[in-house]
Amino acid sequence: MMFPTPWSVGVHVFSGSGEDAHGNPTITFTPPLSQPGTAVAVYGWFVPSTTELPLAGHDRVIVDVQLLVPPGFPAGPRDVVDLPDGPAGQFEVVGYPEDYTHGPFGWAPGAVLNLRKVDG
Repeated sequence: MMFPTPWSVGVHVFSGSGEDAHGNPTITFTPPLSQPGTAVAVYGWFVPSTTELPLAGHDRVIVDVQLLVPPGFPAGPRDVVDLPDGPAGQFEVVGYPEDYTHGPFGWAPGAVLNLRKVDG
């Protein structure tokens, strides 16, 4: 069973890091962040609630948007996703996808990618 994928987002795959001719750190993406990302169909996305649990001694990851994707979506940690609206902009993939394709009933709905807003 496949769900409809009525939305399209742009994906920029992290290509690596290094230094420029002046020794400054560089990070590269394919395609570059200054260009539109490669169009990929998705189920949709949403902004999660802002509730934070008061857990002392734990690192917290701030998630701005959760992207609902079909199986085999071509993005992982450090990749960047262009969202067209609600909220629009570029978002970095935080961590690995929450993969829901290995359930006990042979149903592979896809995954959830946690995204954080890219500033600068």
